[in-house]
Amino acid sequence: MRIIVNADDLGLSESVNEAIFQGMQRKIITSATMLANGPAVKAAARELKRFPDCSFGVHLNLTEFEPVCPDSLRDLKSILNENKCFNGNSVREVHIGVPMLRAIYREWCSQIDSLIQLGVEPSHFDAHHHVHTIPQLLPVLRALRKRYKINKIRLSRNMYGESQNPGRVLLAQKWAFNLALRAARFRTTRIFTDLPTFVRKCSSRTPDAPSAELMTHPGSLATDGEADLLAEHWPSKLSYDVALISYKAL
Repeated sequence: MRIIVNADDLGLSESVNEAIFQGMQRKIITSATMLANGPAVKAAARELKRFPDCSFGVHLNLTEFEPVCPDSLRDLKSILNENKCFNGNSVREVHIGVPMLRAIYREWCSQIDSLIQLGVEPSHFDAHHHVHTIPQLLPVLRALRKRYKINKIRLSRNMYGESQNPGRVLLAQKWAFNLALRAARFRTTRIFTDLPTFVRKCSSRTPDAPSAELMTHPGSLATDGEADLLAEHWPSKLSYDVALISYKAL
């Protein structure tokens, strides 16, 4: 089985950057996604050449920090707070019509362009707080794929722990969204979940899938045993062999 271990939030802070790069140096993290408007993104970009075997994608953002595109201060005002920063999950609470879709497209293009200007060669897309999985934004994702020739993307989560209960309706919606991603000519892994859930659920038996992406948040307040797993050689907890790859090899 081929597994991508992706660290979210590269560029969020110097401490997060350091934790991610330490994991890459130890070869337990194979990929990361970058916050174009993160406070420490420029410092992160300067280090990427140290890790030629890792992939670096775009952590598309509509939930935190200031927009990159100046027009977003006007066109995305409904999802900004009084400090002109993205206002958490507001994008999930407003009507997303054609004008907002166009504004989100311009903002995400600005985020991608800013990373490219820093020397990043984006390998794939995902999003801060998973906002790219909002179904109404699929046309924006298709437009980004066509414009930037980036055809790899993170699934909507489709593996949960036994204590989690997303419900049949939500699982069906996620299945339909993931199918729509592949119909839009995106390449994906077949499983997406977090590292601790995968280890707990799949340590004794190989999942019936050729590939998986495991999400991590090094350097953050991640709970549920993630820090402990990243501090050791977690694949040794599995009863079968896996190949750790980056999005470059997907």
